Amino acid sequence: MLQATANSNRLLIEAEKIARDFELDALNIARTTQSLHEWLQTELRHNGSAQIPTFVSKVPDGTEKGIYLAVDLGGTNCRVSLIHLHGDATYTITQAKDTIPKELMVNSSHEPLFDFIAGNIARFMEDHAEEMTHVEINSNPQPTQGHYFKLGFTFSFTFTNTCLERGTLLQWDKGWDIPDALGKDPSQMLQSAIDRLSLPVRVAAITSDSVGTLLARSYSSLWRSSTLLGAIFGTGTNAAYVERRENVLKLAGSSTGARADTAPGQELMVINTEWGGWCDDEPAALGTVVQFDTLLDQSSSNPTKQLLEKRVSGLYLGEIVRLVILHLLDQGLFDMKPNEPSSPVFIPYGIDTSFLARLADDPDEVYEAAKQTIARYAGVTQVSINDARAVRLIAKAVVQRSGRLAGAAMAAIILQSGRLSSSCNRCTTKVKGSSDVVSQDEDIERSTRTRMHNKPRNLCALVTALFNGIAHRIRSLYTKPLDYSSQATESIFSPSSDTADTPQVVDIGVEGSLFESYPNFEHYIRGALRDIPGIGVEGEKLISIGVADHGSSLGAALAAQSAG
Repeated sequence: MLQATANSNRLLIEAEKIARDFELDALNIARTTQSLHEWLQTELRHNGSAQIPTFVSKVPDGTEKGIYLAVDLGGTNCRVSLIHLHGDATYTITQAKDTIPKELMVNSSHEPLFDFIAGNIARFMEDHAEEMTHVEINSNPQPTQGHYFKLGFTFSFTFTNTCLERGTLLQWDKGWDIPDALGKDPSQMLQSAIDRLSLPVRVAAITSDSVGTLLARSYSSLWRSSTLLGAIFGTGTNAAYVERRENVLKLAGSSTGARADTAPGQELMVINTEWGGWCDDEPAALGTVVQFDTLLDQSSSNPTKQLLEKRVSGLYLGEIVRLVILHLLDQGLFDMKPNEPSSPVFIPYGIDTSFLARLADDPDEVYEAAKQTIARYAGVTQVSINDARAVRLIAKAVVQRSGRLAGAAMAAIILQSGRLSSSCNRCTTKVKGSSDVVSQDEDIERSTRTRMHNKPRNLCALVTALFNGIAHRIRSLYTKPLDYSSQATESIFSPSSDTADTPQVVDIGVEGSLFESYPNFEHYIRGALRDIPGIGVEGEKLISIGVADHGSSLGAALAAQSAG
């Protein structure tokens, strides 16, 4: 019994030590943001695999119309969609999803992958022949050109755009490796596969998943002000944002050339950041390099590359936790025992990141559900309460670091945009007494007024915005402790929201299973934003983060629409 108690204590002490290694405190997150911001600016000057111009020079405003096909090739699934843009910030979508066979992800030839995609398109068009015929009967000029459907292609791997409908594949990630596709145009590879099946489809635009998320959020957002940023937090991670074209010096090779090339209506450029590879040459900029980061990186298909992605994205978080569990098992600190040598805990990437969400979603302090989750996902038996405590502690630390790094990357873009600078200068602060804390109605009204300043586009959006304004405040009451001290401070906006001086909402669209499924991921992002100079507590309140439903597919359709 004494030996078991000693082991349990050693387990928790070691787990706490490892969890601390993953921490990013306020000072570290500020330094990381500064490094990411400097990297962002540097990459705008130099050609490479980051800060890639997309040749999308405007974002949707909700008035776009038409019917388009879309293909979304992600790290795990391929989605084919038919999307009808109604022109009032709404849309309808018909979609089919297929899991991509692993033998197509790692292959000597690109043709099996693109033949698979083209086959999915053909099957989709056959299964939904009535909708497709309906479009052609109406001779809608938007989706067809010479009786060909226009298709937007979301390609979730690193490529450069040479124009809206053409690109060059630079590298694979997310564990993919198809060497003969490197240096080729994904759009043309897909078009060739489509032509082999004689389908009446033309690839009109190729875009990244993050650009698609940005376009989708901007089309359907409640806010009149345009969306700044679209981010992906799923199997991989990436972001796209709206930059001033004059800052994209790589377009012309010199600062004077970049400014000279700016034409009316072309002042902006959507940038595909490929932020998964930010600071690859400076790993320490991302915080302490934990031994488990090194183990994961060395065994990956792309060592020393995509280091931010390996700390943030869903593909890798479960693997980091698995490596920690394996380390603690080797030290003999767990009570739990692997079922057999083929248990998931012994298999690289055998523990899915959904495991971490399951652990975080279990509020039971006796850890019964957590014990069952660990047993099932890791393939172990005899899981004790202390085993569950240790694993949940590690899992939380790994995901919290992911969320805070995500917040730092977002912050670098927000600071680059300058959108918060003038808004935060309009905020004032007053001291309130403890009696003011119970007067929440005034806070709710002010929160709602602030969000309503941007004037939603229709009645449905108006009602939703009113609800969201109130709900945002209610959520804050349950996620942040109330401060009853006499020196508690509260931000107020002055003058009233009816004037042009009202702070503007910085709108961000997000898509991905990590953000949508892990219960505290946004909380970790916002905690980091509050810790960053130039944003802080007041600036974080002005940042709206919302899920861009069907972001990659809707965004692909919008990119095709913008192709004319």
